[in-house]
Amino acid sequence: MHPYLKLLRPEHYLKNSFVGAPLFFAGHELGKGIAPTMGAFIAFCGMASAVYIFNDYHDIAEDRLHPEKKKRPLAAGSISVQSAWRLGGLLSLFALALGFYIHPGVAGVLGVYALLNIAYTLQLKKWPYLDITIIALGFVLHLVAGSQASQANLSPWILGETFLLALFLALAKRRTEVLLYHRGLVTRKNIDRYRLKWVDCGLIVLSILLLSGYIWYCFTPEVMRRYGSEWVVVSAVFVAIGLLRYLQLALMKQTLKSPNSVLLHDRIIQGALLGWIIFLGGLLYG
Repeated sequence: MHPYLKLLRPEHYLKNSFVGAPLFFAGHELGKGIAPTMGAFIAFCGMASAVYIFNDYHDIAEDRLHPEKKKRPLAAGSISVQSAWRLGGLLSLFALALGFYIHPGVAGVLGVYALLNIAYTLQLKKWPYLDITIIALGFVLHLVAGSQASQANLSPWILGETFLLALFLALAKRRTEVLLYHRGLVTRKNIDRYRLKWVDCGLIVLSILLLSGYIWYCFTPEVMRRYGSEWVVVSAVFVAIGLLRYLQLALMKQTLKSPNSVLLHDRIIQGALLGWIIFLGGLLYG
């Protein structure tokens, strides 16, 4: 991968697709919201890359001592600090300008997202469990930006479920890092304060909360009216399959892959996600 492309970390852009959730769940109402939602996605990709550049600059000394992170462009010296700063600044300005063009609210959310991540890099990531909470809040901000862009109403249920899902994924990533720590590879400073048994219990509890909350959401009269069917609860089957599959990989097979990598490679989880989208899309748009 080209050093500049590697610096931007495009493999993480998949997370920014959360901005499309408000538009997707709006159903037939907002066909005109597609273009501004795509713009918000692009703006978040730019801001996320700028945040990654700032993080790499801040951690450059530590990354040079790490067996894997030392290959990052700044740590390896394949890109100068000055060039990285210029690129990060341009990306930030581009993201804010595009966000403001779409809707001032989108630019505001992007600003909060940037400040939250700067605080995370400088201090908050040192605190165990608070760090994954900050990450989960970042996903919620994606939803808020998507709602501002498409002018779609944002249900408290969607906000809550997204926060729990993001918390689950962040904790799952910490589990991978705990396993690596036990094998002698330190991936972050606070990882020694995470306990594997507690992380496993946390994943199970979050899975139960996610699934039960989703089923409850499906049975609310408002949701049944929006989807035009009481069979919307069947979509919970796909949610259960995805969660159980990940728990199998994490707790039984002790996978060392990050959640992002699992999503990109595991066919069962991909099938569950695709089935969920097709089923709900069929009810909303069929």
